[in-house]
Amino acid sequence: MNKRPKLPPYQRKKPTKTVDNYFAMSINATMVDLPHGMEPLEHQVAGHTFQLGNKTLGIIKNKNDGCVLKSSTKELCREREIKFYEELRQQNDNDSMLLKELVPEYRGIEMVVINGKPIEFLKLVDITHEMTEPCIIDIKIGKRTWDPLASEEKMMEEKQKYKACKQNLGFCIPGFQVYDVTTGRIKRYGKEYGKKLNETTVKDALKIFLNCENGTMCRPLLMQLLTGLWKVHKWARTNKAVRIYSSSLLLAYDARRLRNVIQSNCKNSSPSSLNGSPIFLQKTPTSADKTGKFTWPNQPTDNVQQVYRKVQRCHSAKNNYDEDLKSIKENYGFMLDNLIDGHEIKEWAFVKMIDFAHVFPAEADCPDSNYLFGVENLVKVFEDFLKECD
Repeated sequence: MNKRPKLPPYQRKKPTKTVDNYFAMSINATMVDLPHGMEPLEHQVAGHTFQLGNKTLGIIKNKNDGCVLKSSTKELCREREIKFYEELRQQNDNDSMLLKELVPEYRGIEMVVINGKPIEFLKLVDITHEMTEPCIIDIKIGKRTWDPLASEEKMMEEKQKYKACKQNLGFCIPGFQVYDVTTGRIKRYGKEYGKKLNETTVKDALKIFLNCENGTMCRPLLMQLLTGLWKVHKWARTNKAVRIYSSSLLLAYDARRLRNVIQSNCKNSSPSSLNGSPIFLQKTPTSADKTGKFTWPNQPTDNVQQVYRKVQRCHSAKNNYDEDLKSIKENYGFMLDNLIDGHEIKEWAFVKMIDFAHVFPAEADCPDSNYLFGVENLVKVFEDFLKECD
């Protein structure tokens, strides 16, 4: 029987924060002479952290414009990722337009002088810039995470990394951080934690990230993240142009917003709430017309579960998935108004595709089965979480 990995004791990192230091932040600010207004990215959860002593530079943040700067001493990888963003910026077909929504906004190339040496960086908008308590998870997609140019040694090394998760689910978790909505304490989990996860315990890790260790999940949070995941899945089903290796999905939300939603809805919840959790929907769809679109009742007492049964999908090609997804999207704006009614910003959870240093042209006129397999399984996990809400 698989046992959940034991978590380490909390360790004091800063006087004002308590950190579950499952991964070490290898940032040494005294080594780095960064320009004014720039600093190492504090909430980087995977990959190489910023340290000049390493062969690979990490990510730094511009505090003034809310952008992150990403570089790599591996010239081929850096050029390949720049090419990906530059070509995408010039393309206007349907798949490319959808992909532009799913990747961080690209702001071009920026040269930064560090310790007297000019270094080329990719400039991307930081989706967590306005978040007070950013909860972030890096989910690497694909059973195969090595590209066609990888050496035999690199291939064997990648095969052994996160083996249980990658082989069974087509994704793995290199790292994440989460602010506990109850205590305000930040917890970080890195690659050593991720390597111990399997098909079962990876779901426990995702529940930790979603702040539902007590068994109660927040429907508004799940709906926002699922909306992003559905879009990624739609793109992956139609993409026949490229093959993506060792790329990740970055899921992020603001724990302060989650706390406000929970507190607000607890005040408004009725004693008849399911399993003790608040009913977040004020109105729910009760039927669909001939076009498949939801109709919304005037009374707030209809069954909450019905809306979620409508959006839970089987991803078989036999189903008219695209049309149903379009219908869901058309109604999502109205749903979101009800889910987080009264909050100044409607969207506080995001899904972005990141890391494109290993993108290659497709050799066959078919979807990227390696990438699609991982996305489909991740979507299914989150849809199962939604069923648990019901």
